[in-house]
Amino acid sequence: MRSHLYSAFILASLASRALAADTNEQLAFFESKIRPVLAQNCFECHSVQAQQNKKLKAGLLLDSKAGVLHGGETGPALVAGKPVESLMMKVLRHEIKGAEMPPKGALPSSVIADFAKWIEMGAPDPRTGSAPVVAHKRVIDVNSGKNWWAFRPLAVPALPKVNNTAWGKTPVDAFILAKQEAKGIAPNAMVAKEQLLRRACFDLTGLPPTESERAAFLQDTSADAYERLIDRLLASKHYGERWGRHWLDVVRFAESNGYEFDAFRAGAYHYRDWVIDALNADMPYDQFIRMQLAGDKLMPGEFDGARATGFLVAGPYPGQITAKTREKIRYDQLDDMVSTIGSGMLGVSMGCVRCHDHKFDPLPQHDYYGFAAALATTVHSPEKIDLNHVETQKQLVKHNAEAAPLVAALKRYEADELPKRFSAWKRDEMPKLASSAPWQIFDVQSATAQKARLTSDRDGHVIYVGNKEKDDTYTIKVITYQKGIRAFRLDALSDPALPRKGPGLSDNGNFVLGDVKIIARPLDKQNKSKPVTLDLAAGAVTFEQKRFEFAQAVDNSPNTGWGVAPQLGKDHAATFAIEGDAAGFDGGTEFEVQLRFSGFFGLGKLRLAFAQDVKTELAAKAEMQSLRELQSLADLKTDSAAMTRWFSRFDPPARKLLAAITEHEKKRPQPLLTEVYTTKQGGEDVYFLRRGEVDRKEGKASPDFIQVLMRSGSADKWTGAPQPKQQPKHPRIALGDWMTDAQQGGGPLLARVIANRVWRFHFGRGIVATPNDLGTQGTPPTHPELLEHLAANLVSGGWKLKPLHREIMLSAAYMQSGATNEANQKLDPDNQLWWHRPASRLEAEAIRDALLVVGGKLDPVMHGPSITDVASPRRSVYLRVKRSELVPFLTMFDAPEPTQSIGDRGSTTVPTQALAVMNSPFVRDMATRFASRVKAATAEETIARAFQLAFCRSPSATETGRLTEYLHAQRQLGSKSPETELCLALLSLNEFIYVD
Repeated sequence: MRSHLYSAFILASLASRALAADTNEQLAFFESKIRPVLAQNCFECHSVQAQQNKKLKAGLLLDSKAGVLHGGETGPALVAGKPVESLMMKVLRHEIKGAEMPPKGALPSSVIADFAKWIEMGAPDPRTGSAPVVAHKRVIDVNSGKNWWAFRPLAVPALPKVNNTAWGKTPVDAFILAKQEAKGIAPNAMVAKEQLLRRACFDLTGLPPTESERAAFLQDTSADAYERLIDRLLASKHYGERWGRHWLDVVRFAESNGYEFDAFRAGAYHYRDWVIDALNADMPYDQFIRMQLAGDKLMPGEFDGARATGFLVAGPYPGQITAKTREKIRYDQLDDMVSTIGSGMLGVSMGCVRCHDHKFDPLPQHDYYGFAAALATTVHSPEKIDLNHVETQKQLVKHNAEAAPLVAALKRYEADELPKRFSAWKRDEMPKLASSAPWQIFDVQSATAQKARLTSDRDGHVIYVGNKEKDDTYTIKVITYQKGIRAFRLDALSDPALPRKGPGLSDNGNFVLGDVKIIARPLDKQNKSKPVTLDLAAGAVTFEQKRFEFAQAVDNSPNTGWGVAPQLGKDHAATFAIEGDAAGFDGGTEFEVQLRFSGFFGLGKLRLAFAQDVKTELAAKAEMQSLRELQSLADLKTDSAAMTRWFSRFDPPARKLLAAITEHEKKRPQPLLTEVYTTKQGGEDVYFLRRGEVDRKEGKASPDFIQVLMRSGSADKWTGAPQPKQQPKHPRIALGDWMTDAQQGGGPLLARVIANRVWRFHFGRGIVATPNDLGTQGTPPTHPELLEHLAANLVSGGWKLKPLHREIMLSAAYMQSGATNEANQKLDPDNQLWWHRPASRLEAEAIRDALLVVGGKLDPVMHGPSITDVASPRRSVYLRVKRSELVPFLTMFDAPEPTQSIGDRGSTTVPTQALAVMNSPFVRDMATRFASRVKAATAEETIARAFQLAFCRSPSATETGRLTEYLHAQRQLGSKSPETELCLALLSLNEFIYVD
């Protein structure tokens, strides 16, 4: 696509601004500074000569003023008089990835400055004459595009007739044999039974057969022995691990952000585990896709829904976002999702359509931005999810039903008893308390921290819960029904559970309170007074009956804040007088107290109180035992529940009712939460972007899908307006419905893509050799009718993948040997007709897992957080996938970098692979363990057991003889464990890492 971006280079149009006639000075500037650069760097691809040589790029002619005015196929790239807004300057400065111009390297900064000056002049140009007309824009014919084989509706092809009717075992063979017979090719005979066992085990589980599996299969002479073997392997839990790893390539799965900081995603592994579970359960593939696109909407609040949509956010994402880059990063995130869905699930390349219509496939930009709009409200997020949401909800319903009578009793008390009991208390008891309690403890409504968790109790204590965090802010909401508040008091309380008894959370028990902010709000909803931020005077500290003024006001500075060192492990208090009018509203007041701690950790246990007499308050002693609570309630116009809670300290009936509810609430079912890296509601509207640039918006996009894959004219069938009283369908649910609709939507292509992938992993090459591209630029299918048969059977069979595996693996084509012959080789040198099944190298993960198996070290435990040690006994699918720290042993054997969908890893052969196996501490450890498993009384027995474990076969007489000599030579050389050297040699052979 790079050549097609060349049109973004220089001077697409000057029509946007009509300027006065060019001056001689301006024309001289063009002749000396601009024309030579154009001639040297641009005319090769953007001139009449380039057009005659068929080298013209993007329809842009720069060798005449008329050509400049006419522009290129991508439209205006220059705003005359405004270099900052000109796309030309962005590509000259290499600000647009993939459109850097000139392509051979950036121009000198002085030349770029000349172009900026030239544009600012109005781009004067003395050249005259007309330019040839160039067809700029390819018109996409969507209806014609629907005739492409991959975009057509599914058909059920008839089985072709073959001459050799005895060879085939499943319908697959008819399609394979028909093409072979037409070419005069005969298929291979069946592979040896031991090889077939090894082939099937690695294909379905990624593990070599065990000794018992080998013995049982070889001894089973029944006609359906192989068929039953396939069924057992498909039922194995290791099937999901094997094919889950294949799928993780397709969806670019990793557990970190990538980019320069590459932050780790602690809960990302849940998506990997979901994939394994879904495949093991043979979840229908259409449901498998819908869950990954919208599981969080299909199953809101549920663990499976959350972890399935980990697919959408599995791609790279930068950790550092600024206001300047936020929007661009957001569109890059959407591009990652759209591109992965396109390539990984639908087998069409969507990424380039962000900037322009697809150059080859019938995919206009409208389709790309319709796709992106369906994903618009999807953002990355680690979320706390209940592992058993449904059961928790059932228990909550039961709990709430049992609480209903207790709540009803409290409501009756509030309506019938509270007013008269409070009036009597106010008349008889309150006067006795007023004179003896200058301090009155606040009733705490809520207590939160920015970084951790706070809790409160009925005595007004606020208690810190969780890990210690620096630079935290506590927000505590308290209430009082009393007016005329003149001062606040903060008690820092010691506690044996705190470091050195506190009262701070720092390692020595200290803290630094850097700032105090108090906002007053009316409790009575009828009171329309606005919240007031109180002005606080410089505070004072009282300790052991002595009072100390703050040197300076608390101002978010550790140098002027309040701390208690060196008097640690004791109770302390600080008071703050209110400047100006006294605080409080009729009907009650809620005070929001914000305490900001600087540098040091915050307080572990605290309490808030108030006083009405500022003089009394500032002279008061700080003895904790003298603090008593008093609230003067003026009337009962405010929240009766809050009033009951406060009054219960003085009224036994209220206290008893509240205690019953509190005790029952302690039994409330608690969700078992785990962190899942998934999606959450967020984002914003999506706009059509000219050339994919966020500062060139051209109207809002609405959710839509790929037109060429829709039998009907629009997406209304899937996104249509909801029925009355129905919630509108979420766009991602609609996207999943469209993609899996095998009659009217993208289902036919979806089925073809996955059927081709399954074939590819069984045969080493897909029916379409480009599994991520079934479009016009992909490789044509070698057996289109066979692919159609497999896809149609998949859909008609309820989208189940295991029957698809079964049909392929029970075919005679699959069971062929890998032997070659000269006659067939001449007729079909590339084995396009599958007359033999060539050996294929195991993937990196299967090689490592096979080493663990022969070493007797494989840990079969499934699921859970990833591991980082390559020597771990866990399967390789559970190794951590951190984008900046890929496992060297795996990358050496072509494990890919997970930045985009991988359809085919490829397989390289380099010397470092052999050197790694021979010298790796991990491989040598496995060889030592392997040796301990096979060592026998004689060399022949040792060699036989080693071959059976490593290669699932017995050694030949020649192999036994040569290896017996090798063992003898190792002993002669003084080897401490000749058997280890023998096993290491076997593990270094091609036969160990290849399956034939």
